[in-house]
Amino acid sequence: MKPTCVLTLAVLLAACGGGEGARPSPGVTGDTIAIGALTPLSDAVAVIGKPMLAGLTTYFDRVNAAGGIGGKYMVKVVGEDITYANPTSGAQKYQKIKDQVALFGMVIGTDQVNGLLPLLVEDSVVALPTTFDAEWVRNPNLLPWGIPYQLQAINGVGYALTDGGYGGKPVCTMTLATGYGEATVEGVEYLAKEMNFTVAAKATFKQDDQDFVAPVTQLKNANCAVVMMASLPGVTGKVLGAAAQVGFAPRWVVTAPSYHHALAASPLKDYLVKTLWMSWDGPTYGDTTVAATRTFAAAQQQFAPDQKPDFYYRAGYVMGYAVQAVLEKAVAANDLSRTGMLAATAAVPTLAMDGMLSDWVYGPASQRNPPRSGTIFKVTEGEPLALSIEKAGVSVPAAQSFTFDHK
Repeated sequence: MKPTCVLTLAVLLAACGGGEGARPSPGVTGDTIAIGALTPLSDAVAVIGKPMLAGLTTYFDRVNAAGGIGGKYMVKVVGEDITYANPTSGAQKYQKIKDQVALFGMVIGTDQVNGLLPLLVEDSVVALPTTFDAEWVRNPNLLPWGIPYQLQAINGVGYALTDGGYGGKPVCTMTLATGYGEATVEGVEYLAKEMNFTVAAKATFKQDDQDFVAPVTQLKNANCAVVMMASLPGVTGKVLGAAAQVGFAPRWVVTAPSYHHALAASPLKDYLVKTLWMSWDGPTYGDTTVAATRTFAAAQQQFAPDQKPDFYYRAGYVMGYAVQAVLEKAVAANDLSRTGMLAATAAVPTLAMDGMLSDWVYGPASQRNPPRSGTIFKVTEGEPLALSIEKAGVSVPAAQSFTFDHK
């Protein structure tokens, strides 16, 4: 009986994380850690989802080639196709692979993230949202990154009203009727309160709308000089096309997900050069003065040689910094369980983005703080992704005072 008891005890210890090995999690098999990615791969938003998945995969191809997480764990990215406009699709795919992955390194869409939050809390799962609502900043189950939509709007419109030359002129919004759009409007409304102006008009639209003449005319009739837009690239082109058609040419300020370089190769290119700014962060795509940009370019050449320059491919790559930071802490703590992953998020003091984007203050979720300054990009022919910098280091006072409270 003794040998059987000893064997049983050894098995129990192994199952519970005893001995020298790290405590296991779903998605950890031998020397491989699997991470999930819920991203549109076949709908209209695949223009974002596909390159983002490719970028995240390239990031971990580079990490694996350098020895992996903690010098011993390889990372495998498990992607699942979701429908952007249908949050139930994300929940279905989450349930499909949640027991196959240690965490989710990508979830695209504000409404998708909202739909998954109760499941993430119930299952003690960590996920990285590919969306920038201020709601995510201090949520312990999420790994926020990038400048929140609210700050993108505050800095973008704030710059237009100060150094941008549009001081005292009417400000409006044109936003997708989702949580993404609402977050952007929230930023403009906060700026309006802080700078003592009234938003002249707020136009909204749905992802599947085809005719934008009516909302654009609403903005034109309100004499909007600055319009903060939150959309997705396919819709951005339709909105701007309708605006050009009716002779409406305000200063468009767009969030990062609103832009795609294909727009600058379309018949709208001259209109974009004249009217469009994007509020985001970091250097230009090909800025080789940043060492991490050179590393990124080398990784793309080695692991994805057919990949064309793409804003969303680079964004997917940059997301890898947050995922790696958490995995490294979990491996160092010898705890790859789901509770270990949650603890690891609080153990990362600073989310260092290596100059690709601005760093975050991490630590416990209640103490997280995003970067308060950003970059205003302008459309410029001949530049990588047709973007150059209008102004770097933009941070209006309202961006400094905006608060992030987890609800």
